[in-house]
Amino acid sequence: MNGIKIDIENFDEGCEPTTFDLLCVEKIDYLHKVNNYSLVTIQVDTFKIRIRFDWKEDEGIDESDFLYIAESATMFFRCENQWGAIDVQAKMLKRHECSHWKPFIERKGCFILVEDDLLAESTRLNGERIDSVPIDPPTERKEYDDRIEYSSPVFGRQVLKTK
Repeated sequence: MNGIKIDIENFDEGCEPTTFDLLCVEKIDYLHKVNNYSLVTIQVDTFKIRIRFDWKEDEGIDESDFLYIAESATMFFRCENQWGAIDVQAKMLKRHECSHWKPFIERKGCFILVEDDLLAESTRLNGERIDSVPIDPPTERKEYDDRIEYSSPVFGRQVLKTK
């Protein structure tokens, strides 16, 4: 990532970081105990944000789990049970969603595609949802200028709007 510095520190239970701008607790509702922590410092130009991730099941996050969108100053992140979007300048968590397994997050021109095993979602570059559809593997997809069409044995044909 050009012009972006990401520093990740991992901590075990009993050694939780106390200085941070934003808290993100792993999205697993049936588990309550936090087992470990990650403190992620993201610096983009003159903006710096420190995010504490509390892990109930996952063991951490690495640099490949982030996607920065310069036009909207939005940092997307993913891990085993969740994904989200952070406004780096406002130091605000814009989206924090559950996922099934580790989702793929990819920029596709003027939108972001988030796919996990059971859901596909398109968002604007700032993280605002455009559309979402259920999917189930094995899934085939075909991309068009204004949509992505999925075909799966469980849900049949699903059309995800991208504009």
